[in-house]
Amino acid sequence: MRPPDLVLYLGSRVVSAAGNLASVALFARVLGPAEYGVYILIFAWAIIAYGFAAQWMKFAYFGGYRAATAPGYIATYARLVIAAVAATTLILFIIAPLAGWSLAFTAALAALFGAMAIYEAALEVSRTRLQSGTVSVAMVCRAVFVLAGGWVALALSPSAVTLALAVAAGHIAAAVPCLVALRDIRRARPDQEAALQLVRYGWPLIFSFGVLALGQTADRLLIAWYAGNAVLGPYGVIADLMRQSFMVVGEAIALALITVAKQHADEGRHDDSRAIMRQAFTACVAAATLGAAFFVVFGHPLAELVLGDAFAGPAYEIVTPFALAFGFMMLRSFYFGQVIYFADATVLDLIASVNFVVVSVLLGVMLVPSQGAFGGALALMVAHAAACAVVAVRGRRLYRFPVEPGPLIGMTIVAATFVAASRGVEWLLGATRWALAADAALFAIAGLAVAWRFGLLALIRTRSGRGTGAQ
Repeated sequence: MRPPDLVLYLGSRVVSAAGNLASVALFARVLGPAEYGVYILIFAWAIIAYGFAAQWMKFAYFGGYRAATAPGYIATYARLVIAAVAATTLILFIIAPLAGWSLAFTAALAALFGAMAIYEAALEVSRTRLQSGTVSVAMVCRAVFVLAGGWVALALSPSAVTLALAVAAGHIAAAVPCLVALRDIRRARPDQEAALQLVRYGWPLIFSFGVLALGQTADRLLIAWYAGNAVLGPYGVIADLMRQSFMVVGEAIALALITVAKQHADEGRHDDSRAIMRQAFTACVAAATLGAAFFVVFGHPLAELVLGDAFAGPAYEIVTPFALAFGFMMLRSFYFGQVIYFADATVLDLIASVNFVVVSVLLGVMLVPSQGAFGGALALMVAHAAACAVVAVRGRRLYRFPVEPGPLIGMTIVAATFVAASRGVEWLLGATRWALAADAALFAIAGLAVAWRFGLLALIRTRSGRGTGAQ
């Protein structure tokens, strides 16, 4: 089996990201900082619910998937996801009075969580079956349906709850292509042994992903508590736009390279697996370093262009820590963290997640009350760096992923040089359009130099088979 087409995955993620960018810009402008802050709060709790209830199944499913037993395994996974959604929805409504949530807030939260769980599960099944076309269509559909549904919902009733319900509906609609692609195994029955395997593999992930979700949203919960939703709105929308941009490339790397590297390792073709993982490392480092440098230089102008002054004002102080934070997130999530699929390392992910949430919460409690949004961004940056270090160091003791010093050092130097050069341009030309044009030219040169020197152009040009699944 040859790798899926990286260009197809990356292209669909770029289109999807463009749609998501348009959605965020539209929704934020219509709702305004305070009401959009309420939506971010709903989304934050949905992420926590998903982290504890359903995300572990997705990774356990991928870790234990074998093509020979796929039909029963997929049927078992589907039943577990449905059960988790039903049980978690009930729990959310039970704890709502204790948390002070209104009925509408809770309904929107439960709908968003359930839709996310179903969409992500359907996408994961198509991914493991190497149905690259189906996965790509589903990703684009999510962006289109969320944008269209959100626009209609806000036109009828501009509120955070209405938007959350529309986003949930968009996720369900986007899952349809993946669900239709399962028609060839629709008569498959769940298997008790497969269920036990999923639980045995994934039980440490229940805590690790739940704790990680709590850590990733702790800054938002603290900002909402100490500074209010009007501050949370700009903070959350800028963070989401930047994180989404990093994940575009990260998910493309995971879909196109990590999946195939794991398959080679399962088949005993370890040299082939390591060769692909070296490509994945180079691609991840390029995305982390150049992505961070890009947002340090262009983050505020982009926020001003896309979101307007009401949201762009806080970007001055939070863009740099966010850029570094999501650079570390890229390396941890889409490279070093993939060790859980190659070795019995699920406990390692739990350790890293606990480390992340402890650092994030402790620093957040110390910094957010006095520093506000900047304190939350700084806490997030340090937490991501600490978690990345834990997984990188301890993970290589379990399974030695390739780590190439040349790309790591070289790309870091190129990114730092670009940022320094842009500061020089700003000193000479001021904050003008000429300065932005010069910065864009410098970034293009830096990107081309990295792509040529470290073989990324050859990786992008490589086209290959798309798998045997239905497209």
